[in-house]
Amino acid sequence: MQNFVRISIFLFSVLLSAQGWAQLRCNVTVNAQQIQTTTREVFQQRRTDVAIFVNNRAWTNHQYEQFERIECNLIFTLNEQINETEFRGTLQVQAQRPVFGTSYNSPILNTMDAEVDFSYSANELMDFNENTHLSNLTSVLAYWAYIIIGMDYDTFSPQGGTEWFRRAERVAQNAQSESRPGWSAASGLNRRNRYWLAENILSPRYARVRAANYRYHRLGLDVMSEQPAEGRAQVLQALQDMREVFRERPDAQMFFYTVFFDTNADEIANIFSEAPRPERTEVFTLLM
Repeated sequence: MQNFVRISIFLFSVLLSAQGWAQLRCNVTVNAQQIQTTTREVFQQRRTDVAIFVNNRAWTNHQYEQFERIECNLIFTLNEQINETEFRGTLQVQAQRPVFGTSYNSPILNTMDAEVDFSYSANELMDFNENTHLSNLTSVLAYWAYIIIGMDYDTFSPQGGTEWFRRAERVAQNAQSESRPGWSAASGLNRRNRYWLAENILSPRYARVRAANYRYHRLGLDVMSEQPAEGRAQVLQALQDMREVFRERPDAQMFFYTVFFDTNADEIANIFSEAPRPERTEVFTLLM
C-alpha cells in the first residue's frame, strides 16, 4: 500500500511538472564515500527521492515553461552515519540563471550548508508542509528551494524574491522546534547557517546587498551582450555599493554579504579580465 501511494504521488507530481507548475531543475549528488557500509543502495535511493521531491514539487503558484525552470545543484557530502537511519554531513547549494542575449548561465547562489543532520530510511515517504515541521530533510530541502527561487526573482526585479525569502524564514522558524543544527541563531560558526542567511536577506540593514545583486545581474550582465562597457560599469557600481555596505557595517560575519562574493568572485574576475587597465586596477583595489 505504501509503495502504491508513493508511486501515485510520483506520477501526480510528474503530471504537474509537465503542466509547468514545477520551478526547479535540480541535479542531486550524494557523496557517501566516508560512510562505511555494505548497503550503498540506500544512498542512490535517497538521491532519487530528493530529486523527485525538489524537481516535481510546485514551490510557487507561478507556472514555468520547461526552459524557464531554475538550474541548480544540491551536492550532499555525508560524513557520518549515527545509526541505521541518522546521517550527518554538508550540503553545497548552487543555482544559476541565463544571461540575456547569450548562451551563458550566471551563478546566483553558491554556498555551503555545513550542518545537515537528518533521518532517512529507504521507501520513506517525503512530505512537506509549510506551516509545520515534518522532517529535517524535507525542511532543509524546502528552505533551500525557497532561497534559490528568491535569489532568482531578486536578479530580475528589485526585491522580487521577498515572498520566497519569507517562506524560507518560516521554514526555519518551524524547524527550531526539533533543535537540530543549522536553524537557530547560535548554531554553527561565525553565523553561517540557515537562520542567519534568511535574517540577513530580509533585514532592512542589508537591503543594499539585494539592490546590488539586482544591479549586478539585470542592469549589468543582461546588457553586456549589446553594451559591454555599460554592463561592466553597472557591475562596477554594484561592487562599489557592496563596499559602502561593508564600510557602514564592517562585520566579517555577514553571511549574506559573503555569499554574494562566494557566488560571484570567479565571474567578476572574468568580466574584467579584458577591461581597460584603469578599470581592472580600480576593481582590484576595490575588492582588496
